[in-house]
Amino acid sequence: MKISVDLTALQQGDRRQWEKFVDQSASLVAGIIHKTLLTAGHSGGETGDLLQDFYLRLCRNHFAALKRYDPERSRLSTWLAVIARNIAIDYLRRQRPVQVELDRAEQENVFHLPYGDSMEIPLASLPPRQLLVMKLLYEHDLDVRDVAKMLNIREQSVRSARHKAIVKLRTLLVTGKKNLRGDGTPPESVS
Repeated sequence: MKISVDLTALQQGDRRQWEKFVDQSASLVAGIIHKTLLTAGHSGGETGDLLQDFYLRLCRNHFAALKRYDPERSRLSTWLAVIARNIAIDYLRRQRPVQVELDRAEQENVFHLPYGDSMEIPLASLPPRQLLVMKLLYEHDLDVRDVAKMLNIREQSVRSARHKAIVKLRTLLVTGKKNLRGDGTPPESVS
């Protein structure tokens, strides 16, 4: 998106240039804020408030943030996108972590696969934490970082739970055995 304003006049607080700047940048900035909120599992209803915070940050202290923009390093739209995303991330950090109920994950015993198919997985085949991680990653299409934040665990723990669940499910599908350990080996091989 091309934003064409007189940057020098904008940095000096010219009202006409500011209005032109807001008109040209609002959809880009709102879209980035909204997408960042949705990716983190929020409704996106806070987009308007964060958009206002974005413009307040730019004009605070006599447009100090705008004066730091360097056109040699990036396009104005790219620079604005980074600031918009950072504002949304700062907002998300200030919010309480979203808690996901383990009971809800235990009650739902159908795991949805791509292309509309579904496969019934006995609840005993996956521990609640692995089942929850798989649902968040694959049904809710969250990335590892978001799942880690939601569950208040490290990203490596999410990857480990995903790997163990995949190994267990793969073994379950191949052998038909339902009672497997977290590493995919049958319980009789435990010493």
